[in-house]
Amino acid sequence: MLVELSRRPYRPGSNGWRFDRERVGSWILEEPIHFFDLARWHLGSAGEPERVYAAVNSRDSGRSDLHDNFSCIMNFKDGAYAVVSQTLSAFEHHQTVKISGTKGAVWAGWSGSKDRTEHPTHFLKVFDGTHVDERELAQSSGEVFELRKQIEHVAQCLLDGKGPHASGLDGIWSVGMCLAAKDSFARGKPIDVSEFMRPHIASLTHPPVFS
Repeated sequence: MLVELSRRPYRPGSNGWRFDRERVGSWILEEPIHFFDLARWHLGSAGEPERVYAAVNSRDSGRSDLHDNFSCIMNFKDGAYAVVSQTLSAFEHHQTVKISGTKGAVWAGWSGSKDRTEHPTHFLKVFDGTHVDERELAQSSGEVFELRKQIEHVAQCLLDGKGPHASGLDGIWSVGMCLAAKDSFARGKPIDVSEFMRPHIASLTHPPVFS
């Protein structure tokens, strides 16, 4: 599986907060976290991620943790793997997701002049092992439209008293994979995600008791 984003640099934000390492920490948690989450969801039948190996570089070598280019390989239990890659040194906003399996493949693409454009171009192609079929999407795709759906979903959860599609454990895995990737490029070697995640999962399963 490949999840790739090629885009222009981030907007500075009010008073340049997005480029302030003390407030941001790491850009891996800014956008790639969603790609880790997507890869884990799509490859759920392959078990949980076991190992990550990440690499980074930047036009400004002295900008610690705020890197222009980031790539990571995630290895799953049954041999499946995903590549997550992002560059902030390009133009516009172009997202690609490709999944290849034993019986076919899926290729999705999204392009716009910016991340929150209301007029993007997008496509979804499905290969069944013999034929390629381009599917029509019933509604527009993109951050502007998806944010609306997410807000509606949260509101409906509150009205119905039900939990959201993603659990707290899903959130911990997403953050944990990003932190493991950060540890990987800092140490220059693959990182065992299961060892990294164990204490965090335990804290969710057995939350602390405060007196």
